[in-house]
Amino acid sequence: MKRSKFTLIELVVAIAILIVVAGIIGVAGAAFYQGYERSLRVTEKLKEFMAIDNLMDTHIRNMIPFDWKDEDGNVRLLFDGEENRIFFSTLRRSYGDRPGALLFVRVFVDNEELVAEYSPYPRFPWVEEGDESMPFTREVLAKNVSSITFKYAENSTEDSGGIELLDEFREEENSVIPLAVLLKIEFTDGSSEQWFRRVAGVSRNSTFGVRENTGNSDETSGGTAASTPSVSGGSGRPSVSGGSSRPSGSGRGGRPSGSGRPGGRGGR
Repeated sequence: MKRSKFTLIELVVAIAILIVVAGIIGVAGAAFYQGYERSLRVTEKLKEFMAIDNLMDTHIRNMIPFDWKDEDGNVRLLFDGEENRIFFSTLRRSYGDRPGALLFVRVFVDNEELVAEYSPYPRFPWVEEGDESMPFTREVLAKNVSSITFKYAENSTEDSGGIELLDEFREEENSVIPLAVLLKIEFTDGSSEQWFRRVAGVSRNSTFGVRENTGNSDETSGGTAASTPSVSGGSGRPSVSGGSSRPSGSGRGGRPSGSGRPGGRGGR
């Protein structure tokens, strides 16, 4: 018997089938790869949002006023709020070999990265940039960030029951920290997100720190003047008497009762 051979038509059909199968596999592979890349981007974005949420919920919410003496012996507030960066003092859980419950935080953008720097010792906002004499830990919260914008909530000068958002809240002009902080992030892909948190120790009937009473404070707080926790030093917030670069006094303060907004307005 003679061995049968493939005809030209059968060969063409076989090649066509192989091409179709290869095309299907290629399309499926490309779709899988695109889905995998998209899932990685979403996962990375969720990690960044969780890191920013942790910053806002753990540090901004626990922000407190804290005083320190400068080189000239002047008592100054360790807080500085600009439109594109913030420096503040906050409380954290103290356990193990941690230096203490106080943490000093600086947040800014550097080379399209949202950066937070943490130090257990005061890093003075009035010291020139580049002075890194105090030890600190640096954390990158998010990448591909084009800009950030901070807004600082304070009692409104026009509406006795409302608040206004300020572009800056500088230490030179204020003796207290803001009522709340808003953070807006612009990413390089054009998207944006924002977070808004009220700080610790600021409520309708009590304030952790000295706040001046306005003429209509009785109306806004229901006839109850803003109370201040009693702490040593008479400033209404943690303070230290030493001029050294490390805290020598306690940075503890009780949590006042109440909810809402304070009736007094911070002096500016």
